[in-house]
Amino acid sequence: MQVGNVSQRAIALLGFGGLILYAAWIGGPYLKSIVIRDAAVTTWISVTSSPISGYTTNPLYPGDRVGADGRLVTINDPRAETTELARARANLAHARARAAAQAQIVEAAQQVVEIRSRSAAAYAATFKSDLDLLIAAASANLAFIGRRLELERAEADRKIALARSGNASQAAVDTINGIITDHQRVLTEIQSTLKRATARRGAADDAVFLLEDGTDAGGAERSLEEARLKLKQAQLESEVANAEIRSAQEVIDAATAAYEKSRTIDVLVPPGALVWSLISAPGAPVQPGAPLLSWVDCRIMLVEVPASDVEIALLRKGARANVVLEGEKSSRAGTVILTRGAAATLGSNDLAALAKGRSPGIGQVLVKLEPTPNDLKTCPIGHAAYVDFPDIGLIDIVRARLRL
Repeated sequence: MQVGNVSQRAIALLGFGGLILYAAWIGGPYLKSIVIRDAAVTTWISVTSSPISGYTTNPLYPGDRVGADGRLVTINDPRAETTELARARANLAHARARAAAQAQIVEAAQQVVEIRSRSAAAYAATFKSDLDLLIAAASANLAFIGRRLELERAEADRKIALARSGNASQAAVDTINGIITDHQRVLTEIQSTLKRATARRGAADDAVFLLEDGTDAGGAERSLEEARLKLKQAQLESEVANAEIRSAQEVIDAATAAYEKSRTIDVLVPPGALVWSLISAPGAPVQPGAPLLSWVDCRIMLVEVPASDVEIALLRKGARANVVLEGEKSSRAGTVILTRGAAATLGSNDLAALAKGRSPGIGQVLVKLEPTPNDLKTCPIGHAAYVDFPDIGLIDIVRARLRL
C-alpha cells in the first residue's frame, strides 16, 4: 500500500515536473526577452540606385547626414550622347536662316507695294484730272452750243417770217433749219459725253477706272492689290518662320536639359537622412540601376523585438508596448505595427539593424516609437532595447500553447 502511495506520488511529481519544464520551454523566449534586452532600435533601410550610366562623384560617406539640398551623390557621364542636342541646334540654325530670308522677302514686298502705291496714286490722279478737264470742256461747249442754238432759232424765226412775207427764200429757211439740226445733234453728243464723263468721274472716286469704251483701266490698282496680297502672304510666312524659331529654341532647351541630366545628375533623398553604407566607391563606373548608397530616415524609429510564434499569435496591430532603450531608465510608449512569424521575418534588406536575440524558430514584432529631438540628432539605430507587451503575460502564452 505504501509502495502504491509512493508510486502515485512519484508519478504526480514527475507529471508536475514535466509540466513545469514544458511551461519553461514554452515561456523561455518570453522570459528571456524580459531578462535580456534582446530587441534593437531599427528603421527601414533604403538603397539608392543610379538613374544613368557614368561615374560616382562626391558621395556622402556612412554616418554623414544629407543636407538641405537632398544631394546624396552625383553621377557624372562625360560620354553622354550629344546627337539630339546637335540636331536641335541645326534645326534652330535652319529656322533662323529661313526667318532671315523671309524677312528679306517681306522687305522686298513692302518696297513693291510702296512703288505700286505711288504708281496707282499717280495714275488715279491723272485719270481724274483728265476726266475733270473733259467735264469742264464739255460743260463749256454745252453752254456755247446752247447759246448758238438760241441765236440760230431766233434767226430761223426771222427768216420764216420774211419768207411768209415774200422777202426771203425758202432755201434760206431750210439752210438755217439744217444748221439748227446739226447744232442740236452736237448738243446731244456733248450732253451724252458730259453725262458719261461725270459717271466715270464718280466711279474713279471709288477706284473704278473706266475708259470711254467701257473697258476697265484699273490695271495699276489691281497690280497694287496683288502686291499687297503677296506682302500679306510674306508676312504670314515670316510669322510662321519666327514661330519655328521659338519652337526650335524650346526643343534646344529641352535637349540641353536632357543632356545635362544624362551628363551630370544629383541623386536626391529626403534632407536629414543618414547615410548607412557606401556601395559604389568614388570614381567607380556604374550602370543604370546599379546600387550606390544605402540610407535611413531617422524620423521613422522602430524597434525589432524577437518573439515566439505563440506570443506573436496573441499580438495585434496597434497593441501597446513598453520600450526601454539601453542607457535609459524610463520606458517609452510604443505601438505594434507589424508581426512576422518565424518562417517569414524581415532581414537586412529591409531593416537597417537586426535584434541580437534572433535565433531559428523565433518570430518578429516591429514596434513604432515617436523619436525625440535627441533621437533625430543621434539616430540610435542598432541600440539594444527591452520591450514588454503589457497586454500579454506568461500565463497567457502557456494557456495559448496548451489551447486552454
